[in-house]
Amino acid sequence: MRSSQSKRRQQPPPRKKACQSCTKSKVRCDLDRPACSRCRSLGRTCEYLTHPPVTSPPSEPNYTSPTDTTDREPVLPIYSTPQIAPISELPIPLPYTFSSPAWTPPHPPRGLVANSVRGESNELDFTGIELVPSVNAESIRDRWLRPYILPPLGRDEVPKAYHPFTLQYISRILSTYPRFMLKDGDVPPIIHRTQIVGRRMPRALANCYSLVRMWEQAAEGSETLVVETVEKEMDRLASEEPPSLGDFDLLAIFQAYLIYSVMLYFSPIAGANAVNDKIMITLMELAFRTARNGLFCTAEMSHTRPSWESWIVAAAKRRSLFTMYLFCSVYNADRLLPNFIADEMTGVFAPEAKALWEATSRETWAKEYDRHLLDWEDGMLEISELWRSAETGTPRRRERIERWLRTVDEFGMTMFGVTAHVHGC
Repeated sequence: MRSSQSKRRQQPPPRKKACQSCTKSKVRCDLDRPACSRCRSLGRTCEYLTHPPVTSPPSEPNYTSPTDTTDREPVLPIYSTPQIAPISELPIPLPYTFSSPAWTPPHPPRGLVANSVRGESNELDFTGIELVPSVNAESIRDRWLRPYILPPLGRDEVPKAYHPFTLQYISRILSTYPRFMLKDGDVPPIIHRTQIVGRRMPRALANCYSLVRMWEQAAEGSETLVVETVEKEMDRLASEEPPSLGDFDLLAIFQAYLIYSVMLYFSPIAGANAVNDKIMITLMELAFRTARNGLFCTAEMSHTRPSWESWIVAAAKRRSLFTMYLFCSVYNADRLLPNFIADEMTGVFAPEAKALWEATSRETWAKEYDRHLLDWEDGMLEISELWRSAETGTPRRRERIERWLRTVDEFGMTMFGVTAHVHGC
């Protein structure tokens, strides 16, 4: 009896248990009472177990409870993921033969991410767009008739003559626009980045991103099905104009239809024959729908700074329309139809500075726009100033064009390259 008691007395004392916080974090505890130094420094409640803990089933490996924030740094939300309209909402079944991975929402530009972390106000609200309604929108819709109708007798309207190399230049550039959408966060130069980031992406553009990727990565033998899928989505866009659609959504529908048209026309999967007069007429109808609400911000007409949202929509509309006209020029030339100057676009502003188009925050854009107003106190450069006229080649006209060229992006240079080759400068 004594021997057993002496053995128990000779056993080493039980090892002191670390506090619950250090035990959970798997770090060394200095066992200070009533609170260890680590808990004191972190401002945590320090508790020691007075009895053996209840054994719990082993948890799954590498799993951390989302509510366990004991020893973790807080995770800041970088940006909100756009609510992408699932491609399954398309009114047609999608093929299962594509080998490409599932499409993920585009990542926002780094500037937008950084601004959201800093807490700057970059929330965009496209419900209050302030534009001046266009009086020439019907001319855009009816433009498809012009190659088929001779100009009235006595009207001084001569068709534009495109050199074959100029048409090739336009074709090569336009054919790259859909491929911009293969890379997350990238956009063709007719779509503003804010249209694809934030809390809401228009369904038309969300589906367009998915279908472009499907098109470019189609498995061999599924090309016909892919073409049919795109054509059915185009039919859906052509028939969708409920009264509730605003400028933001109408613009997205027009942009998506334009991207599909370019993709069909220049891709070897379908070929130029896939685009016909019906598609071109529909394209101009969609251009009319978005243009009739206005191509200018209300503030632009008084040479003051508009809201960022209004400017984004107006600038993207103008770029999309210019691109449609370039595309129509190639389409008509390939079919030996005449091309005429777009008189209905006279007075529309030429593409603005790269710094304005690529601004990643409201504050940056506002500063750039104020500088833009100062640089153009004599009036913004109009696209019609790049056409042949009595002013072509004059010192004043050349000074304005050179002032504009110092600031434009690649899209602006494309417009200048085409107009300079056709009209001179």
